[in-house]
Amino acid sequence: MYPRFLQFGAFVISTYGVLAVVAALCGIALWTSLARRTGLDPAKIQMAGLLAVSCIVVGARLAVVIDNWRGFLQAPLLILSAGTLSKGSAVTFGVMLAAIVALAYLLLARVPLIRALDAAAPAVMLVLAILDIANFAAGSHYGAFTAVPWGVTYSSRFAARTAGVSLGIALHPVQLYAAIGHFMLAAVLVMMLRHAIRSAEVLGIALFADGVLRFLLAPLSSDYADASVFFHIVTPAQAIAMLMVVLGGACWLNPWWSGQRSQPVVHHA
Repeated sequence: MYPRFLQFGAFVISTYGVLAVVAALCGIALWTSLARRTGLDPAKIQMAGLLAVSCIVVGARLAVVIDNWRGFLQAPLLILSAGTLSKGSAVTFGVMLAAIVALAYLLLARVPLIRALDAAAPAVMLVLAILDIANFAAGSHYGAFTAVPWGVTYSSRFAARTAGVSLGIALHPVQLYAAIGHFMLAAVLVMMLRHAIRSAEVLGIALFADGVLRFLLAPLSSDYADASVFFHIVTPAQAIAMLMVVLGGACWLNPWWSGQRSQPVVHHA
């Protein structure tokens, strides 16, 4: 597709990196807007979002440098290029760090945590949708071989080197499938937030629906055939998706922490 947005010598500004910035800005803007509607302090929510984004970037870069220490010493610009941010393990480390820091800040700032997470759910789905498009552009998290008419074929050697995508064969555009699902889910959650009665209801629906989406798309991913299988039934990715469904269902069906909202939803003209 189009993995490189700009290039200056050995330094590459990838399309993934540019879209990741767009995703972060859109996510923070939507979370802040929804927080205002639900009676939360938008300044505190905005700060939590900025902290989360900063931790994702720093944590992902740190993970990449640690995993490629020798390569970093030989070619630091290549290792630090935006394209490496799409690596799954690096993003996972960054997201974990972001979640810990953001939750700690919300607790210290005395922000109602469950209500803040309800407001964050649509924003997270929007971020995931934009990142799905970024993955499509970068060639990361690519799909399995397919004969369907809408299969996509990558030809960029840069994408093959940085994301490992196979070149010259038709692949399922599984990233676009995920993007469509996440965009639709974000829109539905925004509408449901207006009418949610119980705390954690929107968060539960987000976890449940995203888990179902991930479970259904897993067989279309490139690494599905080679993935290890738990109990000869599901892959690790599907097991995580099933856990999301269970946790989401627990939140959705009024768990012990759920109850009537302490403040009504505020609708701004």
